Amino acid sequence: MPPGYRIRARREEDDAALLGVENRAAALFRDHGYPALADNPLADVGALRRLFAGNRVWTAADSEGDAPVGYAVAGPLAGFLHLHELSVDPVHGRRGVGAALVGAVVEAARDAGLEGVSLSTFRFVPFNRPFYERLGFCELAPGDAPPALRDAFLREVPQGIDMKDRLLMVRRIPDGNAS
Repeated sequence: MPPGYRIRARREEDDAALLGVENRAAALFRDHGYPALADNPLADVGALRRLFAGNRVWTAADSEGDAPVGYAVAGPLAGFLHLHELSVDPVHGRRGVGAALVGAVVEAARDAGLEGVSLSTFRFVPFNRPFYERLGFCELAPGDAPPALRDAFLREVPQGIDMKDRLLMVRRIPDGNAS
């Protein structure tokens, strides 16, 4: 974890701040060809809580004030821990917070004895595919994925987005040891 931050469990009182994090992070898509994502943020805390339901949530917080600055949401799926969402407030971006959150998810997958971590993301957005590749993820063709993982990938394609702009990625944990 970068200095000045820590990862902790999400608390219900974090949710209003996490909604702000999510919507500020979504605004970045406007400059990368997806203005509809920026223009249609999550409406309220209830929508965020529906995303959290049935999943584990890691919160990145400022060490001084304990204010949430990012989060990761993941749940088991087809032998993987599927990363449903990763958001970092742009004010705290490019400091290692997102990488630390992904590391926490990978560690949880290892501890659970899962095959690895899976996710779907944008192919051509510089803070998506290249970021995950640097963290050891590689593309998995949906046709080569377990059916439940392929179905999740298809559900996660945002409305109005060409499926060719998205990709399914995995980071495998060989023999239970993250690389």
